[in-house]
Amino acid sequence: MACSYEESVESCNVNLVNDEKLEETYRPNDDAIQIVDNGRACEKIRLSAYGCALGKHSYHSGIHCIRLRVCGHGVVFGIRSRNILPVPDDYAWGRYDSGPSTYGWTRDDGRISNGKFAKRNLETMNRDEHVFALTLNCDKHRLSVLDENTKEKDELKIDILHAPLPWCLFIQLSRFRSRVSLV
Repeated sequence: MACSYEESVESCNVNLVNDEKLEETYRPNDDAIQIVDNGRACEKIRLSAYGCALGKHSYHSGIHCIRLRVCGHGVVFGIRSRNILPVPDDYAWGRYDSGPSTYGWTRDDGRISNGKFAKRNLETMNRDEHVFALTLNCDKHRLSVLDENTKEKDELKIDILHAPLPWCLFIQLSRFRSRVSLV
């Protein structure tokens, strides 16, 4: 279960990750995406080409909550195995989220499980500027998300054969001017 920012420490024994930073980017050229705000945000600065960023922390055990503000379309956020480098998929227009070690959500309408997209039916589709609480449960191999604006929740079971621990934060941007900030 994902916990809101306010209730997570008391009721869920979750480590609130306030010092996460984005530090590695993968992109076909230097101006596809950039890390800004002292590592606390990444943004898409070029019209074409996918790009992704990874968080600096490695998550081995315990439960950790990372809060993200998502702006713009074409955003994927979640986790991937720290020890498996993101590689662009030439058969999927250079996307970085199609590798089997990637798990997470798109901003509006989908989830990524084992690198495969699945559509979700959500009540609210316009999610610009929403804050999401991403909860990594390393001990139970689960990843959950709570949209703090709509209170919608979702959870994924992680196949550790494809996404072995440790995990790291994964952000992919595909649309010009999309942005993810750590809250």
